[in-house]
Amino acid sequence: MRIWLLLALLTVLGITWWASRQEPAVLESERVDQDQVQDYFVRGLELHLFDTQGRLSHILEADRLAHFKASGITRLQQPGYILYEDKQPAWKIRAEKGDLSRDQSLLQLLGKTEIDWQGDDRRPPMHLITSDLIVRPQTEYAETAAPVTVTSGENWIESTGMQAWLKAPGKIRFLAQTRAHYVAQ
Repeated sequence: MRIWLLLALLTVLGITWWASRQEPAVLESERVDQDQVQDYFVRGLELHLFDTQGRLSHILEADRLAHFKASGITRLQQPGYILYEDKQPAWKIRAEKGDLSRDQSLLQLLGKTEIDWQGDDRRPPMHLITSDLIVRPQTEYAETAAPVTVTSGENWIESTGMQAWLKAPGKIRFLAQTRAHYVAQ
């Protein structure tokens, strides 16, 4: 009789323990949720960055910024990045969304991305459309493996992939499947 009572009690304890333990999937989802915890957010961001001589160097704008504590990534909605040369905005970059790395050395612009160059005395302005652009603010370098379309007046270039050195004098390398149309003047 006591053995039956002991077995019944152990069975009830076993079932209770089994029912109350957390499933691995539940634990994993809690871990993912911890990775998505924001420690701060900003609306209407306009961040001005200056060089060592105190001149305006870059402006980073975003409709919304959210910083994630665990990964250190900063997520941007409708980001804009403006690069200045000689106190003038030389390059303006806008995207649908973006991610800024923990150390702020890498800005990954996601979705449709538009780039405008203001032009100078020797070259006319140009407009670029691409997606998934990676910008390295410290070296003023940008690249993408996505299709790129460049227009400047009646001239245009289409390519798959691009590397751009934005700092003056500036250089753009088109990586593959490049087609161009040039109107002589």
